[in-house]
Amino acid sequence: MYDAIVIGAGISGCSVARELSRYKLKSLVLEKGHDIAAGTTRGNSATVHAGYDPDPGTNKAIYNVRGSRMYEALCKELEVPYNRNGMVIFATNEEQMEECRRLKKTGDLNTVPTELCDRARLLEIEPDMGEGIIGGLWVPTSAMVCPYQLCFALSENAAMNGVEFRRSCKVTKIERGDDCWKVFAGGEVFETKYIFNCAGTHADIFNNMVSKDSFKIIPREGQHLVLDRELIKYVNTTLSQTPEKLPTGGHTKGMGLMPSVDGTVILGCNADDVEDKDFSDTTAEGIGKIVSYFEEKWKYLPISKYVPEFPRDKVITAYGGSRPHSDRDDFILGEPEDAKYFINLAGIESPGVTAAPAIAIDMVKILVEREGAEENPDYRPGRKIKKPFRDMTREEQLKAIEADPDYAKIVCRCETITEAEIRDAIRRPNGARSISGVKMRTRAGMGRCQGGFCSTRVLEILAEELGCGALEVRQSGNGSQVLLGRAAEGNL
Repeated sequence: MYDAIVIGAGISGCSVARELSRYKLKSLVLEKGHDIAAGTTRGNSATVHAGYDPDPGTNKAIYNVRGSRMYEALCKELEVPYNRNGMVIFATNEEQMEECRRLKKTGDLNTVPTELCDRARLLEIEPDMGEGIIGGLWVPTSAMVCPYQLCFALSENAAMNGVEFRRSCKVTKIERGDDCWKVFAGGEVFETKYIFNCAGTHADIFNNMVSKDSFKIIPREGQHLVLDRELIKYVNTTLSQTPEKLPTGGHTKGMGLMPSVDGTVILGCNADDVEDKDFSDTTAEGIGKIVSYFEEKWKYLPISKYVPEFPRDKVITAYGGSRPHSDRDDFILGEPEDAKYFINLAGIESPGVTAAPAIAIDMVKILVEREGAEENPDYRPGRKIKKPFRDMTREEQLKAIEADPDYAKIVCRCETITEAEIRDAIRRPNGARSISGVKMRTRAGMGRCQGGFCSTRVLEILAEELGCGALEVRQSGNGSQVLLGRAAEGNL
């Protein structure tokens, strides 16, 4: 029997898994997707929000602020890229300036440093702001991260310290046994004393199986565009419009322009409620909303000084994801009164990526303090990771090639990713098992050609490393085989 089972391997589940690994506990993470961070965590704006806008006293406000203050040290420990670049919420009229004043008051109550700025002050922060911007709010502690890279790092560290992970293992039912929970998943039945419900848009389903204190998760879909890395030199801070209230509750932080930690530029996102809990498609309508917004607002952004019109030809890809908005409009945390040992981390929408590591500490503490769990004497806090080839000096690259000749084989030319890095991504704890998994861990296929040149070689390397045939290699999850059959005898 397990001491704890975590349902879901997104940012919440992986944060909980790492906290559990600090103690002498037998823990298991069950993920229905083909990979770590296969759901909500994979499809967001990558922003570490400072905490200037959640309503004071709510779970969102409390854990947003705590999480934001943890992030720099957490990312340093796990060797995950982090950039505290600040955020400007700009205003083009007096109504928007009034909203900035409201956000300033909220930030003060949440103890988040912010500065209300007139145009002159904004030009000191971003000298190339366009004509028509009259002022705004400066949030210096806003930052950027790569959410799925952080998930991979958290899961690797948890696995190093004894936590078991199972992917493509969908939980279908939970029952209360005599002295344990029974979790039905992947054709097996697992017994555990504690369950941590980190199931994202599906969290309401599992809570409502075991508790009369029911709630509903409304999937709130958002899409993003990615601009070519050649534009990153014109983007320093995150730039955003003032928030908008949504008809089904809560609000969106609005469209934003974000410089990613990987050197591209992220634009988005829209916010539309959908029925499908796993909806992550990109649509003509969603992309159209983003393009229309930025075509209209481009003149206000500093980049417009160098690129006068919205550059449709520099959009290299689009992605989407659904956020788990709860009908309580707040994070739903802890045990329902009628379901002891079942711990919710539900409704973890924005600022969920920021808040999750802080939430995990308090939720795992429920188990630790009640059970008197002993610390894991062999716990190791970090992980071993190799420096990306593209970030090495010439001298470092030559040494890497001397130690491993696979560093001399460039597989992805757009992002300068080597065969050595791809093989390492597959071999790591909770390593890549698909072309998408390699892409997310190394960026092979994320450049301007979007895998047009490198995907076939990545497929071959996966087949070699996994000891399977080329026909078995998948793009992502089940049913996504890339090759359908042999055209002739011999190797493909």
